[in-house]
Amino acid sequence: MRILISYYYLNTEDSYQQQAVIDGEPALLDILDTAGQVEFTAMRDQYMRCGEGFLICYSVTDRHSFQEALEYRKLIQKVRASEDTPLVLVGNKFDLQMQRKVTTEEGKTLARQFGCPFYETSAALRTYVDDAFHTLVREIRAKERQKLGITRERKPHKHSKWWRLRSIFALVFKRRKHTNYNP
Repeated sequence: MRILISYYYLNTEDSYQQQAVIDGEPALLDILDTAGQVEFTAMRDQYMRCGEGFLICYSVTDRHSFQEALEYRKLIQKVRASEDTPLVLVGNKFDLQMQRKVTTEEGKTLARQFGCPFYETSAALRTYVDDAFHTLVREIRAKERQKLGITRERKPHKHSKWWRLRSIFALVFKRRKHTNYNP
């Protein structure tokens, strides 16, 4: 899977791969962090053509980066000539509440406009970062299934170990209650 993430106001572009198991299925994330830099437009455009999904990130402490998110969305649509590309909108630095310039509601509104999921994250605290990536992978997989005309089969619901243990205890106590035990 190729994923492009665009953070505004970082200093360099970085490309790396990350393996993850998401919903019990392996995924290889090929990530290009463009850092919002104009100098990397050729590589960025190539990733936009080939990428399967995109995280569009802005800083909640920077109104300009929020406005750039709309421009990135337009650029993705232009390069791909498509409006149904899997996206997740991410407002980063939500741990810096005192410096906030973009409200959560503004982020949610923009995500509704994009027709995509929305997360506020803190890369510094590593809060909700994995959730945003996992959601993007789910969006990509859903689009692939839709394209192939596959409806997702529901796996039987597995209960947690605690649930199963609780059920065993409930069964034991129920039996003990109904059994007249006289020593």
